[in-house]
Amino acid sequence: MQAYYEIETEIPLNHQLHLKLPDDIPAGHAKIAVIYDMPDKLTDKAEQMAAFLRALPDEPKEAGLSREAIDDYRLD
Repeated sequence: MQAYYEIETEIPLNHQLHLKLPDDIPAGHAKIAVIYDMPDKLTDKAEQMAAFLRALPDEPKEAGLSREAIDDYRLD
């Protein structure tokens, strides 16, 4: 027979979880599943910029800079 135990927690920056289970759960083999929410939006500005640059056409149909020209552009 299998039983189920659930508890909510926060994943810390070091990505390590330490569990203290109730005493009525017997010692022995167990399976642990981690169910977590994925962020809907990119939150890191560098990731947002990289996604924007990947979305640019290689050869724009309208006047403008190509992806290569933008990559080559440097602010002085």
